Amino acid sequence: MAKIRTSNPVESIQGKLGDTDSGYFYMRNGKQFYRTREENYQQNQSPRQKWNSAAFAYAHKHLRAIESDVAQTAQMNTDYAAAKHLAPNGKSYPTAHAWKFNCLLHEYKQSHPFENQNN
Repeated sequence: MAKIRTSNPVESIQGKLGDTDSGYFYMRNGKQFYRTREENYQQNQSPRQKWNSAAFAYAHKHLRAIESDVAQTAQMNTDYAAAKHLAPNGKSYPTAHAWKFNCLLHEYKQSHPFENQNN
């Protein structure tokens, strides 16, 4: 941390000065400091959060592939109507997109069960 001194408290700066700044200014005990940090908030995820993030990535990837193909989109809509809007979790979804996304989440979580290494 770099210690920055100002003679007038009105001149003190807090927060980021611009979008491209790598750090931010803050005040502690009447002194001003500058801190840099990597803005990667996913690095501190718990194992369960990482598992859920992997499931979301899987579902988004496959849903994009399905919706880019006309035949697969038609099949998805047919399956949605046949399932009467109910996903594997028992909830009803208003669109085929939301329904298929939930089905893909369920598919990933069934094929990759969460195992907590701490237990």
